[in-house]
Amino acid sequence: MDTVYFAKYIYLESGEILANGAVSVRDGLIIDVGLRGKVRRSSDERIVNLGDVLLLPGFINMHTHLEESPVRSFAKEPGETFAAWSSKKYSRMRQLSADQIGSGVRLSAREMLSQGITTVVDSSRTGLSAPILAEEPIRSVIITEAPDEAFIEEGVGRTQEWIEGGRAFKYGIGPHALYSLNTRGHRRLIEYSYDSGCLWACHVAESAEELQAFCEHGGDFFFNLTRSKPWPAGKSRLDPVRYALAENLIPSNAILFHCNYVNTYELALLAAKRAFVTLCLGYSEMMEHKSFPIEVAYSRGVQICLGTEGMIPAGHANFFDDLFRLKMAYPHIGAAELLRWVTRNPAAALKASDRLGGIGPGKYADIIGVQFSCGAGDDILETLLISDPEIAFVMVGGEEVII
Repeated sequence: MDTVYFAKYIYLESGEILANGAVSVRDGLIIDVGLRGKVRRSSDERIVNLGDVLLLPGFINMHTHLEESPVRSFAKEPGETFAAWSSKKYSRMRQLSADQIGSGVRLSAREMLSQGITTVVDSSRTGLSAPILAEEPIRSVIITEAPDEAFIEEGVGRTQEWIEGGRAFKYGIGPHALYSLNTRGHRRLIEYSYDSGCLWACHVAESAEELQAFCEHGGDFFFNLTRSKPWPAGKSRLDPVRYALAENLIPSNAILFHCNYVNTYELALLAAKRAFVTLCLGYSEMMEHKSFPIEVAYSRGVQICLGTEGMIPAGHANFFDDLFRLKMAYPHIGAAELLRWVTRNPAAALKASDRLGGIGPGKYADIIGVQFSCGAGDDILETLLISDPEIAFVMVGGEEVII
C-alpha cells in the first residue's frame, strides 16, 4: 500500500523549496513528489499529514567508529600527545566484551537516528558492528580496516555476509591510515577495491604527530609504530599526502578522513583525483588538531562531507550543530551548499547518488522532517542553519522511525 506524506515544505533535488507538497512512498522507495493536489493518489492510500515541517533527505554520517562507542567519553587530556591518548584508548578497548561493544553500537545508532542521521558509514576493525547495524533501523555502510594483507579476503568476505540483510547496502575496505601498511599492502587493497567494485577509504594526515613521523622519522608516534615493525613508508621523508600521491596510494574517488595537515597544492591534487574529504569537526577540536582549510578546499573544488568519528561524547553527534558552526564561520558559503556536505556529497562518495542524498522518485525513502521558526519572506534554508530545529520525523527505507 502506498503512503502519501503531506508537509508544509519539501526540499527538492533541484534546490527549490516546494510549499504544501506531498511525497508518495511504496516498498521503501519514493514514488512521486509534488504539490498535494498533483501527486498520484488512489482510494486505498494511507495519508499522513506531517503538518508544519520541512522535509529533507536523511543525513549521511560519513565516518564513525561505532565499536569505540563504550569509551567515547574518554577524552584526551590537555597537552597529552595523540600517541599516548591512542595507546590508552586501545588498551581500554581490549578490555571490552563483545556484548559491551554491541550495546554501544546499538545506542549510537539510535542516537544518530534521533538526530536525523539515516545512513552511517562505519569503519570497523573487529567486524562486530556489521551484524548489529544490519538489525537496526538505520542504513549502514561498513568499511573494513585491514591490518595486513592476509586479512583482506577474510575481512571483506565477513562483511559481505551481513549486507545480504537489513539496510547495510554497501561495503568498503582500506587501511586504517597511510602508516598502517607498506606500499605493497596498500596497492593490494586498491587492486581489491577496483576488482570488487567496493569503496576505498583511509585516515589521512590526521595529526601533527603523524606529520612528524612521515617527515622527520621521529616523535612518540613514530616510536610506537616502529617498536615491532619497520616504518612502512621506508626512507621517504615526504609528508603523508605527498608520499601517498607519489606512490599512487590514493585511488580516484577515494574517501579520505580528516586531512587536517594538508597544503593548498595537495588539496588541488586531491580535487583532481575527485577525492571526498570527510571532516569530523567536534572530534578534531577535542583532539586539538589543526583545523582543515575549508575555504581553500572549497575554492579548489574538493568535495567535502561530514562525520563524527568515534570519540564524540553522547549527545554531540548532531549535524545541525556542525552546520551552525560552519555557517557562522563561513557565512559566504550558502546553506544549500553546506547541506550538500551531509546529503548529496556523501551520496556521491558512496556511489549511490541514484538512491541517496535527495527527495525524488526512485530514491530510497530516507527522509527527515524538521520544525523551526521561520518568518514570512525569510530564506528557509539559511534560517534553518541558524536555528535550533527539532527533529519531528525520521523515515528510513519507508519505515517510520520517529513520527
